[in-house]
Amino acid sequence: MLVAHCIRCHGDEKQEGNLALSSMAVLIQGGESGPTIVAGKPNESLILEALRHESLEMPPDSQLDTEVIEGIEKWIAAGAPWPEDVVLKSPPKLTEEDREWWCYQPINDPKPPVLTESDWCRSEIDYFILKKLSEKDLTPAHEADPVTLARRVHFAITGLPPDDATIAAALSGDFDYEALVDRLLESKSYGANQSRFWLDLVRYAETDGYRADAGRPEAHYYRDYVIDSFNDDKPYDRFIREQIAGDEIDPGNREALIGTMYLRHWIYEHNNRDVENQWHEILSDITETTSDVFLAQGLKCARCHDHKFDPLLQKDFFRFKAFFAAFQPSEDHPIADVPTRKTYQEKFAAWEAATADIRQRLHEIEFPVLLKHATREGFDKFIPEIQTMIRKRVHQREPYEHQIASLASRQFDLPYEKLDQWLSDEAKVERQTLLAKLAEFDAIKPAPLPTMNFVGSDVGPVAPVTYITDDKDQKPIAPGFLTLLDPSDAQVTPMPEPLRSTGRRTALADWIASEQNPLTARVFVNRVWQQHFGRGLVETSSDFGRLGIPPSHPALLDWLASRFMEDGWSVKKLHRRILTSATYRQTSLRPIDDSVREIDPENRLLWRMNPRRLSGEEFTDAVLMASGEIERTRRAIYKPVKRNSPDPLLAAFDAPDRIRSVGKRHRTTTSTQSLLLANGGWARDRAAAIAKRFRSEDAETFVEKLYLSLFGRSSSRDEVLMATAFLNQYASETPVDSLPDSEKLAEMPGTKANGTNANAVDLKPGAPIAICLPASDMLPDEDFTIEAVVMLRSLYPNADVRTVVAHWNGNQNSPGWSLGVTSTKSAYQPRNLILQLVGKTEDGDKLHYEVVASNLRPELNKPYYLAARVKLSDTSDQGITFYLKDLSDKDAKLQTAQATHSVTHGLRSVHDLTVGGRSDKHQWDGLIDSIRLESKPRDLAKLAQADSPEGLPQYLIDWRFENPENIGLDSSGHGNHALAKTAAPNHQTPHDHARVALVHALLNSNELIYVD
Repeated sequence: MLVAHCIRCHGDEKQEGNLALSSMAVLIQGGESGPTIVAGKPNESLILEALRHESLEMPPDSQLDTEVIEGIEKWIAAGAPWPEDVVLKSPPKLTEEDREWWCYQPINDPKPPVLTESDWCRSEIDYFILKKLSEKDLTPAHEADPVTLARRVHFAITGLPPDDATIAAALSGDFDYEALVDRLLESKSYGANQSRFWLDLVRYAETDGYRADAGRPEAHYYRDYVIDSFNDDKPYDRFIREQIAGDEIDPGNREALIGTMYLRHWIYEHNNRDVENQWHEILSDITETTSDVFLAQGLKCARCHDHKFDPLLQKDFFRFKAFFAAFQPSEDHPIADVPTRKTYQEKFAAWEAATADIRQRLHEIEFPVLLKHATREGFDKFIPEIQTMIRKRVHQREPYEHQIASLASRQFDLPYEKLDQWLSDEAKVERQTLLAKLAEFDAIKPAPLPTMNFVGSDVGPVAPVTYITDDKDQKPIAPGFLTLLDPSDAQVTPMPEPLRSTGRRTALADWIASEQNPLTARVFVNRVWQQHFGRGLVETSSDFGRLGIPPSHPALLDWLASRFMEDGWSVKKLHRRILTSATYRQTSLRPIDDSVREIDPENRLLWRMNPRRLSGEEFTDAVLMASGEIERTRRAIYKPVKRNSPDPLLAAFDAPDRIRSVGKRHRTTTSTQSLLLANGGWARDRAAAIAKRFRSEDAETFVEKLYLSLFGRSSSRDEVLMATAFLNQYASETPVDSLPDSEKLAEMPGTKANGTNANAVDLKPGAPIAICLPASDMLPDEDFTIEAVVMLRSLYPNADVRTVVAHWNGNQNSPGWSLGVTSTKSAYQPRNLILQLVGKTEDGDKLHYEVVASNLRPELNKPYYLAARVKLSDTSDQGITFYLKDLSDKDAKLQTAQATHSVTHGLRSVHDLTVGGRSDKHQWDGLIDSIRLESKPRDLAKLAQADSPEGLPQYLIDWRFENPENIGLDSSGHGNHALAKTAAPNHQTPHDHARVALVHALLNSNELIYVD
């Protein structure tokens, strides 16, 4: 009993409570609570109290059987006989059974099985799968249809649904599935999708966690590094080395330095005064994460004691942690190779030597005062020991002291800019003198090297000593690997002196990335298999120990690991092997019969494909693809990852909080998800955007395009009929959502002074109505005159333009013109009536953009007549004439201004002519009473006469905005009636509402959310 349950904690190596139980002498001596046994007196023996759980509880995890305790009682009552000179020894910590556990065996390179019936097989993978199926009298499912395969593999590789061209190819008779796999693996979308799995593993986030959850502005560089690494098919062994030790193996490579941001994703509490404990938690977190991610070993369970089930010793945890003992978060790490650093450091050392006394005296003057007035969390709340570390100059600190001092210093700022407020006059004079002397040495001070923030490095070439936490002897622990695999200390090669690093992380990275490591390749190929089948060959992908589940196909796992290394650790080739197999191509629609239910109900042997629910990112991206918004909004992988404020949709679909490493996400299907999609604003907005995208289509075409964009397939005839019936029924029961007249038109104030009482269209940025005329050849290409009656309510706070009317999309590479008024920060000063022109000049056919300013300035909240006469052929100061008149003052005079221009022709745009904005930007805020356009220049200062050279006006457009039932009515006689449509989503026709409702319903469908 003592050997089986007690001696590990109370033997020669370890004596918890200062108690040993290895011999009769120490049993009688006892520990801190007194003698363990009193021979012949069971009721006075503390060991029985502990075994009965009456005082102490031993063993602590569970009480021993009653028979065992009664046997100990009888033994003590009999005088506790003990063989002479017998000393109990702890059983060996690592047994042969431990050494024979499958994951610690060298990776084999098995041959694919030879099968008598193998027509189904497409690759070596299939032979391994089919052999296992055959042994259980099971057969694989038939291949999925091409459209299903196209959708499945599209999501598997890119995380996006197939485009129309892929669907069309899948429906054709010559669909080349393997060519599709190759094309998708080369697309940039592959890396964005593959990175999601890795970012879950390394607990990537852009905030600290804890209550403050402060931002990490540089963290996104690591996300992009991971995406690019997968897109470039960076060898996985190189990928490992860069993340663990990129600063040591390739110090001049910016990408390798970004890789070390892997070491920076721990959570951090910004005001934790227990700095030393937080630091050890950070190092432990890095240790545990590295073990989980790369090796699938639960070292976290060996932190306080030897692992209860796996051959992982407590010493192994600290041997592993010792590799990171010198770790130093770096915010200004140089990007330079060894020779460049050496040159810089030699020059900098010379400057330091020359200025040592000056800088020492400056430190004496400045630093105490700065610490006294430190901002944010302040300095004085730290314990004295940490305050002492902070007060020391960097070169005076021991490595561990610098780690703690620098971590503590993150909690406060030193207000150098206010220093003169707190210094005495004498100190200020001395400081300025010292600064002047220091500046005299600027000529020998080298220019700083380029640097990078938020990376990992070492505190210096010497690491702080690592101890096992509860080791009272504080025996130093050297870096080492898992004792079962290699009990010796790790061989660490010293780094070149200019790197000022220990080389420990390089030793660890090289061991992990070695082909001789039995874990690394197995772990990674299993993770990729899990991606594609929903379950790894080892189901517990981050735990290859005894608490995990052994591999379902161990020979296949080793064969894949061997091929992975043989292929140069190419991740893309690994994906291709799996995705082109017949195993992957099986249908998921095979029903489960009684024999299958009895033999393999969980499909571990893969007698069919496993359907899967889309991740939150995949669902988000699929919907954005359908709405046409993905280019504008970017993919979900680029959403900020905030630990305490997760994205609601992604969280509902089981995105992890990124506090701990996650090897496999939950894949739940819950009412919360359905309610969020049914009632959430995001889903409603996306449904409206999808409906708007196909708004111009008739009902049947709308349904067909909807099914293609959401489900990656054509709709059946029955589905079209049901959908159109739904649309008609819904529309018939939906009231007309009309825009109130009061929102369409308003009275133009102040016009009564001129004897008029005019209505005007009321325009506000973003709502409620938009007015436009489709582009046509009738619109001017050269000379024209434009007139309007307007009132402006406000200006933009920036330099945007309040547009009256425009025949231009706002792109300086597209022809057109626009009449408007400048805003607050315009280079032409606020409230300036301007004309913007994009066309061709006399010098050639290249488009030229120009702003022609009038310097006429309408005031806010007053009605004005304004106009522009444009004669493109005349580039003198007579070419463009502006007109402005205050209509609220009956005595006001017509103001005019003339200006030169460069554009002479090629002005006509292919875009709509719009009132009150252009391309939903630069919008008018106010009233517009009328718009008139004439295709010739007219001098508006002269009264129009039938017998004058210009004759009477011949308007192309004459919009007066008087009739609320027909706002865009054209009175010119040319029939150029404007389209006046509501811009706000709450102003839709019943048919619009019906289409949005149909889309919204389909967003909740299993066919969209699941992949077969």
